[in-house]
Amino acid sequence: MNLGKENEYQEFKESLSQLDKGLKSITSMLNKHGQATVYYGVDDNGNVCGLTVGKNTLMDIRNRIRDKIEPRIYADIQELTDSEGRQYIRVTANGLDIPYSFDGRYYLRKVSADEQASNVILRKMLASSDSDIIRQKASPKQELSFTSLFSILSGRGIHPKASKEFYANYGLLNREGNFNVNAYLLSDDNELSLKVVTFDGTDKSVMSRRTEYGGRCLLVSLSEIMNYFEAINITNVNLKGLVRDEQPLFDFPSFREAWINACLHNDWNNAIAPSIYLFDDRIEIVSYGGLPFSLSREGFFNGNSIPVNKSLLTVFMAANYAEQSGHGIPTIVEKYGRDVFSFDDGMLKVTIPLAFERPEVAMRKNRILLKKGLTANQKKVYDALSENGSLSLKEVANQTGLSISGVKKICSKLQEYGILERSGAKKDGRWLTK
Repeated sequence: MNLGKENEYQEFKESLSQLDKGLKSITSMLNKHGQATVYYGVDDNGNVCGLTVGKNTLMDIRNRIRDKIEPRIYADIQELTDSEGRQYIRVTANGLDIPYSFDGRYYLRKVSADEQASNVILRKMLASSDSDIIRQKASPKQELSFTSLFSILSGRGIHPKASKEFYANYGLLNREGNFNVNAYLLSDDNELSLKVVTFDGTDKSVMSRRTEYGGRCLLVSLSEIMNYFEAINITNVNLKGLVRDEQPLFDFPSFREAWINACLHNDWNNAIAPSIYLFDDRIEIVSYGGLPFSLSREGFFNGNSIPVNKSLLTVFMAANYAEQSGHGIPTIVEKYGRDVFSFDDGMLKVTIPLAFERPEVAMRKNRILLKKGLTANQKKVYDALSENGSLSLKEVANQTGLSISGVKKICSKLQEYGILERSGAKKDGRWLTK
């Protein structure tokens, strides 16, 4: 009798002297696919060669599984007989509580081999485990309030109460009954900061603005950032004869999906929040943790949904911030293609190109051109006020060797150019250069 070939789902062992090697294979297959079968009394080619099954053999296997495999699995162990009367044993197991270890070590099935998992792979397995790390890890604070969360859910027709039952149903408690990281993220007392950083130009050499969104429920911070980008998503209108062509700065549905996915699937276990970087020509949305361990890139692009933070997804769905339809990534791919995604150093980055130049970028570039075209005297005045905006016109005149009337005319011209501004009262105000 032949049982086929060894693969990523089944393993053959000729005798029970190889019991531990077979159990190691069970953990590696569970870590890869969540299911495993090992036959004892079967040779490497899949032929039943038989073995002797004693009175306590099956119980001895069960005890060995209990002693060597963590977390606990409950395997189905059966004594079988082929058509020629040869006895063999089949051990099958299913489980998604990855990673599973054998004798304290972690393995991963590759074709028909059991390879020890690297630290990088192990971290990914932990992140994708149904154990849901942010659900089991205790919150850094246990005195938490949920005013914002309750308000958002109430708006969806859900009327929560501050009770253990509600907290447990929505994944806000760990096994010990304490608030977990999921609860911390959704509380009013969350101190993690989501950042929007704006740079002048197309690289990170000049940062012009950094805005922090935090100290509140994650859903609130997430919404505030979406509102900000919706506000800057201006529309450029071109009139071509009788045709009115309207083009937004960027596709907001794609941005929304990318940003919600970044917040939902981020590796919050490391307390590093996702960020958004705004450049002259693009938006970069960066989250941490990369793809779930069991999700291939092809599956990712096809919209296969394997949530990293399952308890967080429950709340996002209840609040109507997300759905488990898997349409988010295909939405972005359809609009911008696969190349807008990059997977590097445990990060997932989505780059959304801007369709045209933002007005503030055009103004900045215009100011640069104006400053390059300043006369020698205009540059003297501009440089003096750049160094010290508190100078009076008389002090500027003394410093530059120009007349007061000349300085006054130059300041008026610089204000007209939009590169100089007067702030505050006449006597105690100051000059601001741009």
